[in-house]
Amino acid sequence: MKKTLQMIVRILVGGTIGFFVMYWIMNSPLEGLAFSHYSFIVNGLLLVILVGLLLFSLIRYRQIQRLLNQSLTGDAEDVADQQMYRWFSDGTLSLNLTLPISLALVSVNLVLHQQLPLVVIGITLIVVGLVGSIHFQTLVQQMYPERNLPDVSETDYGMKLLAASDDGEKHIMLEGLYKTHSVVNMMLIVGIILLLFYSLLTSTSQLFSIFVITLILIVSNTKYYFSIRNR
Repeated sequence: MKKTLQMIVRILVGGTIGFFVMYWIMNSPLEGLAFSHYSFIVNGLLLVILVGLLLFSLIRYRQIQRLLNQSLTGDAEDVADQQMYRWFSDGTLSLNLTLPISLALVSVNLVLHQQLPLVVIGITLIVVGLVGSIHFQTLVQQMYPERNLPDVSETDYGMKLLAASDDGEKHIMLEGLYKTHSVVNMMLIVGIILLLFYSLLTSTSQLFSIFVITLILIVSNTKYYFSIRNR
């Protein structure tokens, strides 16, 4: 009963927010919106976010290394393991966010024919984020030297990591992946709806984007359900 009420409340809140957002869109002069006028602010904001994410991940990397270099035993070692796991998750998330935001920076400047140096900076940050992610993954073997964990360069790294995990870790990973799958599905569907309304309101066709997102939904859902169907 409690879960049902929570679901009803979420639907009502989401519907209310959606109504006001669409009301604002339908009464806003989107057709005359010149995004290029705000490119300086957008570029500056994206750069600040990217630098912040990279610095944050570097701090987490250094913190984990410092803990690894300490000789700890008993309860102190257990506390350190929990802390390193949280820091590892923080750093990995920061680096994973670097890729899409860097792509957004590159896209803004290529589409609007803005600053070429920012395109170069965006591509550089993509490379830095990818290299940083690889370095972060190598920390796992240092954090858990007693376990037979696969190297990040090995083929089928994800499957091997899953096989090397215990039941509790598998449950956590699979629960997180399922929640992510559900959220991504919902967000992509919302994205299609927003692109449809944008196309209708501005007379600027977004059909290509709609078809791309639709294809992503078809492929991801087919892959997911065939994977669990053939178990």
